[in-house]
Formats: sequence, structure tokens, C-alpha cells
Amino acid sequence: MKPIINIAILAHVDAGKTTLTEQLLFTAGKINKA
Repeated sequence: MKPIINIAILAHVDAGKTTLTEQLLFTAGKINKA
């Protein structure tokens, strides 16, 4: 069984949290690029 890794991304409004999160998930192969 693979370990579960939890991360938290905190930043101000319009700091790029969603963009960073989507890029991390894409790089990990968990989502397809939209």
C-alpha cells in the first residue's frame, strides 16, 4: 500500500494556489492537462 501524503498550500488571494496545485497533480500523473 502506498503512503498517503497530505499537503497544504496557503497564500493570499490571486497568488496562484490553484495553478500550483493543478501543476503538481499533472506532474504526478493524477490529472490530465485541460
